[in-house]
Amino acid sequence: MYRSRCRETLIFLLIAALCIGMICSGGVTAKDSTGPRVVQVYPSDGMEYVPVDTSIHIVFSEPMDEDSTISAISISPAPDFSARSWQFLHDNSVLVVTPSRPLKYSTTYTVTITRDATSSDNIELRDDYRWTFTTVESPASPVELPRNGGFQEGDITGWTWSHTEERGARAAQWKVVSEGDREHVLAVSRPPTFEMGSCSLEQAIHTEVPLTGLVFLSFDVLISDYTLKQYDPGDTYPLKVIVDYVDRDGKDRSFERVFYYHMPVDGGIARNAEFVELGKWTNRSYNLSAEVYRPSYIKSIKLEFSGWSWLCMVDNIKFVW
Repeated sequence: MYRSRCRETLIFLLIAALCIGMICSGGVTAKDSTGPRVVQVYPSDGMEYVPVDTSIHIVFSEPMDEDSTISAISISPAPDFSARSWQFLHDNSVLVVTPSRPLKYSTTYTVTITRDATSSDNIELRDDYRWTFTTVESPASPVELPRNGGFQEGDITGWTWSHTEERGARAAQWKVVSEGDREHVLAVSRPPTFEMGSCSLEQAIHTEVPLTGLVFLSFDVLISDYTLKQYDPGDTYPLKVIVDYVDRDGKDRSFERVFYYHMPVDGGIARNAEFVELGKWTNRSYNLSAEVYRPSYIKSIKLEFSGWSWLCMVDNIKFVW
């Protein structure tokens, strides 16, 4: 995702530089009695591995009439457009077409501009212009993400463990155990104590995900009884799951869910909190592609455990698309 965005930005800057050079030399604004023509396009003709979130750039030899130019352009297969998909720049000599949704993966697109496109002086395009480009393949669905998400290796290989508690207080601990018909289950616990503590397991993912289709996070969780059936006021729960990711616009985002079985002492329940039945395995599945800021690149996943004491089990953590 980062590479594709950098490449498109670079190409766009090159096109803009070309356009500015033409304006300075009179190439773009000079009128041609034989009609306007297409000077440059991006993606270029025959280009492969084009990012599906690309914009289509067209540089004309002179300023164009907006309505006739838009009407003269067709793209096959047809993307989704909105009123904001069409943007004219540089005195209407450059058109940037941005579909309202990403293009399809592994698809060859044909862009056609007919002679019905006219300049601002009502002169038709010199000739029809047509070119093709092919989008990148969809990121392969992971064989196993995160690594050792089912803890089949009998330990926490692939994960980074950390814990925090007051000096001299009991520390949280992890074990990979068998539980019922489950051969490998991660059990994270902290013995009964009156001092607050926390711990976490984190794994770097660093993987692109499709900009179209569905992207899921799923896992199984079991929360056993607290010896102290209380939560500290505030953002303290026996389990919090955090996925850090990058959205389509390159901004850092987080998906978070917390889980509880007993009401906190004070402060109420967080908006992203979910009740789980005590002592029973519960499957949770989340459609990350339905988030308001859809992921395009997953950075990491983190499991946090906190409170006075707890026993929490997790299994079958996985991303699927």
